[in-house]
Amino acid sequence: MSWLHIIIQGLWVILPAYVANGSAPVFGGSRRMDFGKTFRGNDLLGAGKTWEGFLFAVASGTLIGFIQTLIWPSLNEIAAPAGYALPYMTVTTAFLLAAGAMLGDVIASFFKRRTGMERGESAPIVDQLDFLILSIPIALALSEINYLTAALVILITPPIHYLFNLLAYCTGIKEVPW
Repeated sequence: MSWLHIIIQGLWVILPAYVANGSAPVFGGSRRMDFGKTFRGNDLLGAGKTWEGFLFAVASGTLIGFIQTLIWPSLNEIAAPAGYALPYMTVTTAFLLAAGAMLGDVIASFFKRRTGMERGESAPIVDQLDFLILSIPIALALSEINYLTAALVILITPPIHYLFNLLAYCTGIKEVPW
């Protein structure tokens, strides 16, 4: 199996998490997940973590997984003979990947607030990989990817994350380019 095939398989499996992570800021919302609570003078999670964004993100990731289940047979008909078979995706796995991505993001926000970081303040590496904290273990448990594939997904995610955040910033979806 080539490196390209491994990366394609990894991105295919983790796609619901990627979509969920990118969807939350698009929808936004006003109902804070922390209900405006503070802990030792800092927000519990921050105003950027809303129920609307969380639920929309999980729904978006799940929808992508549903679409993957629909197109998988046709894609594999083309890709498998060339040696690029894709792992099968289920809607349940997509839902868990999307929910895991959003919970990982919430966990990172909680810890960023504990260190006194303000909303929008950059935390390199954490900002790029927080959504994979739970998504990668879920993918390893419920899909056909292995540890090498998971490691490559982790390695290629920061530049992908940076480019999409820069695009979101340039289009006004995000207030900061990270």
